[in-house]
Amino acid sequence: MAAFRKRQKDTQPVPAMEVMASVLAGLGAAPGQGETRARLQQLWLNWSMVMGPELAPLARPMGHHRDLLLIGAEDAMLAQELHLLAGEMLERVNAFMEQPFFTAIKVTLLMGKTGLDKTAASKAAPARGSAPRPKRPEPPNAHGLYLEAMDPSSPVARAYARFVRQRG
Repeated sequence: MAAFRKRQKDTQPVPAMEVMASVLAGLGAAPGQGETRARLQQLWLNWSMVMGPELAPLARPMGHHRDLLLIGAEDAMLAQELHLLAGEMLERVNAFMEQPFFTAIKVTLLMGKTGLDKTAASKAAPARGSAPRPKRPEPPNAHGLYLEAMDPSSPVARAYARFVRQRG
């Protein structure tokens, strides 16, 4: 660990980058990691420009793990299509990063998660004074109309009967 020394009055100011580099080194970050994070942040913010209008709404950036780019897709069919387009997406992303930063892409289902791109950030944080979220509709009242036509020993009939008792 670096030893701290008292600053003398006749010394010049120290650039903030040097101070931040020493702080990050003290926290265990590798040199140059700050620039990499800043470049990745620029990638997420410019995702629609990097992917183009045809791919950006389909392939949502979810992050990265070392040299693996994580992409989210809405459904399984789209995930398969994006997997087939992985080579083209890698070329676009690495061209933006100005180095071969990623070597592979992993496509997973979004499952309600939001991506790291600008459009997801704007959707995730509603503006002040915006309308409140609509409430979920109440399930319909259960009257048990179909219960007498069901076999009472059936698991479906028992579950439906319990549902009718709870909602009735």
